[in-house]
Amino acid sequence: MDFSKPELLNLLFLTTVLLLVFYIYYIWQKDIVENKFNKDTFLKINPNYSSAIKIVHFILKLTALVFLIIALSGPRMGVELKKVNREGVDVVFALDASKSMLVEDIAPNRLLKSIQVLSKTIDEMVSDRVGIIVYAGQAYPLMPLSFDYSMAKLLIKTINTNLVNIQGTDLSSALMLSDSFFDNNERSKIIFLISDGEDHEGNYQQLNTVLSDKKTIVCAINIGTESGGPIPIKSQSDISYKKDKNGNVVISKANAKALETVAANYNGAFIKSNQTNDMVDFIFQNINTLDKTSTEEEMFSDYEDQFQWFLGFALFFILLDLILTHKRINFIRYVIKK
Repeated sequence: MDFSKPELLNLLFLTTVLLLVFYIYYIWQKDIVENKFNKDTFLKINPNYSSAIKIVHFILKLTALVFLIIALSGPRMGVELKKVNREGVDVVFALDASKSMLVEDIAPNRLLKSIQVLSKTIDEMVSDRVGIIVYAGQAYPLMPLSFDYSMAKLLIKTINTNLVNIQGTDLSSALMLSDSFFDNNERSKIIFLISDGEDHEGNYQQLNTVLSDKKTIVCAINIGTESGGPIPIKSQSDISYKKDKNGNVVISKANAKALETVAANYNGAFIKSNQTNDMVDFIFQNINTLDKTSTEEEMFSDYEDQFQWFLGFALFFILLDLILTHKRINFIRYVIKK
């Protein structure tokens, strides 16, 4: 089973908030009833009061909400599996996740702008396999090559500078990990490096020996401004800025030299831009220059919606809650007391 709108499943996190709010309310109300009122007098005024019944009502409402959220997410099951030919190339995006990418010299910051570029690019992809890595002083895989664009969009939303513990910007590590993703020698291969180009480690002029296949193209996107800006360090209380050993605020400036050299070594193109559309156009212009290869993929070509089941369960629990609210069934209170 999968979901046509999996992003709506994030609403399930609301149940945790509701549980916390109800718990606080329940403790507050219980304290008032037990400590502010005479128990016998209170029961004469409100003979149907039961804290246990309130818990039952809350559980029924919360269960109904969970089923409604699942129904809205569009659960479905594949009912027909067939092989589909896709003509495309293999694309790996290597995104710089070092602390300097938090600089806000472009809005909202370098990292979030890069994520916007990735998201918009994936929206427009049709038949290319896409893989994603993040790197700083070391590279880490985020998603192997796949046609699953929905999963790719979900994963790029999780990217932040805390994903990579080792700081710096090691291009050789990023290129080697990207190279390891390619598993089909017949398909055209292209890597897109997205970085501010600052603080690169090693001799980037010798990186032309890193990749195993000389036909692999490496293109580079340099993001950020030459004037740069301070690197924010956010805490729960305030925002400070990274300083050097002399106590001076560090200014991070975009550096195009390393990225431009690497792209040239691998017959790729280079762009320096802070405009989302320009970067997306650059990516597709370079993809479209490559030879497309047909790949056979097994996939569900037809789906059957299953939302009605979850909607039915939600309505059942809503009706049950209404019955308990208006009828005040006495045997339920008896069972609870037992």
